[in-house]
Amino acid sequence: MLLRFFCLPPPFPPLPSNHLHFRSLPLPVHRPNLHCKLCTSSSSSSHFPTSSITPPLPNQEELPRLLHLLPDEMRSKLQSHPDLPHLIEIVMDLGRPPIARFPKGDFLLSDLPITSNHIRHAASQVGDFGADNRAGISRTLHRISAIRNRKGGIVGLTCRVGRAVPGSANMLRDLVKDGGSLLLIGPPGVGKTTIIRDIARILADDYKKRVMIVDTSNEIAGDGDIPHAGIGSARRLQVPNCNMQHKVLIEAVENHMPQVIVIDEIGTKLEAMAASTIAQRGIQLVATAHGVTIENLIMNPSLEMLVGGIQSVTLGDEEASRRGLQKTVLERKGPSTFTSGAEIISKTELQVHRDLEATVDALLAGRSPKFEVHKIDPKGSTYETLGNDIPDGIHSQEEDVIVSEDHFMRTDEHTVDDKINFEFEEKMEKDSRGARVGFHLFVYG
Repeated sequence: MLLRFFCLPPPFPPLPSNHLHFRSLPLPVHRPNLHCKLCTSSSSSSHFPTSSITPPLPNQEELPRLLHLLPDEMRSKLQSHPDLPHLIEIVMDLGRPPIARFPKGDFLLSDLPITSNHIRHAASQVGDFGADNRAGISRTLHRISAIRNRKGGIVGLTCRVGRAVPGSANMLRDLVKDGGSLLLIGPPGVGKTTIIRDIARILADDYKKRVMIVDTSNEIAGDGDIPHAGIGSARRLQVPNCNMQHKVLIEAVENHMPQVIVIDEIGTKLEAMAASTIAQRGIQLVATAHGVTIENLIMNPSLEMLVGGIQSVTLGDEEASRRGLQKTVLERKGPSTFTSGAEIISKTELQVHRDLEATVDALLAGRSPKFEVHKIDPKGSTYETLGNDIPDGIHSQEEDVIVSEDHFMRTDEHTVDDKINFEFEEKMEKDSRGARVGFHLFVYG
């Protein structure tokens, strides 16, 4: 108490009598002198201003920021929709009514068409549009894509909802934990970016690896200079122009010493070549590519390098006869860039190819590849793994050859024709429907 008493400033002198009418006003509050040693705090942090960086927003708080792109009456109607947490995207086209898309169908937000003022208001609430006509909202995962007229003016917007879903990559954890490279394949809208974002978080936080994300359109880590919390402690390298992604990939390896490189949407031959170069340097790759199946990549001349490349080979007469194939066949040119692959069928089902090279070889040889079907249960907490079943066929363990009912393939030592002997016995039978020819099939060996 004595210390506090000595730190206080001296009391005010009494006011003169001619100022008595001011006594009804509150007296000024005097604060302790901050330079007094007995009153200063021992913590120096109080002398620094608080940071202006806002904490990351959870998914339920990020969605309203996207809804603010709409006019008030349209936003109110959308907020009352019972399926709002599952909103996919909002479509705003000039001269047409706005539409909100849900998994169960489209929802009309207004009978009135979108005007130029609506488009300008929405575009002013987002970041700058890049050369790929994509923009975002700072520190969120939402993506806004623009449709322009011939003069460059914006006449339409597609506002896609972005969500970070922790645990969405648990089905693929065993494929990447040991350093294997993984390629995700699927059509647009099935959740490739969501899965690859969670893989980056798992590798960075759970396995303590140096993860570098090459984020072309800021879809993985969100818009703005501060990455979204959904990537964990992984780092993000932004790409100024989508045509420079292959250069930024090499820059990430040479400048930042990553153990893992994460890429979204490999789509050009230069990007495929850069990914192949990175894989040859011993760096783990996790990437996505547009397509429905691995066969689409094999037939795509720009992306075939991701699976080792395809070349046409002419076989000799003896080799062609031994294989039971034509003299000209397609074969894999070299090693695959990725160790394994996953075809995303839907948001709850994946087809996993643990050995991508074996899958490509089987497809080129006309055989059915081995794969696993991973399905998430309705609660999303567990998953089941199923092997692919090959109906109406016999599986050969020696050469992994499928022998179907109406097609015979050759093995190493003997042909199938040498093992199967047919004895035919014709009988003529007559009934009310006419004559029939019957036979008996005896299989030996």
